[in-house]
Amino acid sequence: MNKIVPSNTSLTPEQAFPFQKQIDAWNMESAVEKLRPKVERLRKASVDVARDLFIAHEALAQRGGDRRSEDAQTFGFCDFLGLVGISKKTAYLWLKLYDPVEDKVRTPEELSAPPKENAPELLEAQSEFERLVAHAMATGERLAGWTDEHEREYKRRKDNERFAELARVWGKQKIKLNWGNDDYFSQTLLKNGRMYTKINLETKEQMKAQLEVFDILTAFLSSFENPQTRLAAVCNIGLRVRQLVNEIAEQDKELNAFSGVAS
Repeated sequence: MNKIVPSNTSLTPEQAFPFQKQIDAWNMESAVEKLRPKVERLRKASVDVARDLFIAHEALAQRGGDRRSEDAQTFGFCDFLGLVGISKKTAYLWLKLYDPVEDKVRTPEELSAPPKENAPELLEAQSEFERLVAHAMATGERLAGWTDEHEREYKRRKDNERFAELARVWGKQKIKLNWGNDDYFSQTLLKNGRMYTKINLETKEQMKAQLEVFDILTAFLSSFENPQTRLAAVCNIGLRVRQLVNEIAEQDKELNAFSGVAS
């Protein structure tokens, strides 16, 4: 015979009626004053997110990164979404609401509204704007009619193009961790550290380039506010440097073996 087992996990009043105290104390004026700035920040962030998604989608589509294209690359728009942490369904909703000409996120009401009487002129303006930007993207040339707005859009697309390329190259690469006896990096530091840990290189140009790399790394690491993220970035750099050293050492070893030079 089934028995009713009393529950020992009864809900507290706060759990049963979440935010009831805030609901009871709610006031129109203070609520408006508190929420309005948040809505403004959200509106701006929405435009930024939608714009970046639009540029990424167009950039990857032009390079065959759109899964619908016949020459689709390994890295596509869905891979990009995975890297930035947004679902495909959410991203395409942003793209549907985004108007690239006016650089705004439309409301569902605006999206479903009937077309305006000047729709042909608007479409023509959109087409001309896109033609100028597309030509500059392909050739680097700014045609007649180029404005500051075109330049901003061009720079946004170029920045996203560079990010898409970096993501395509590095997005799916894994840094090797287990080198076994071939860990030349660790061996070099342990046995010959003083010999190789020198700031001065052979030429002034090499020296200058090396110091610029040091400056870039310092600026890059200083840009992180979260100490854990900064530490993760340092570890990634260290592992990548280790991999480069071991790969170069392995190549030198193979060349020496091929040429008959004893290593």
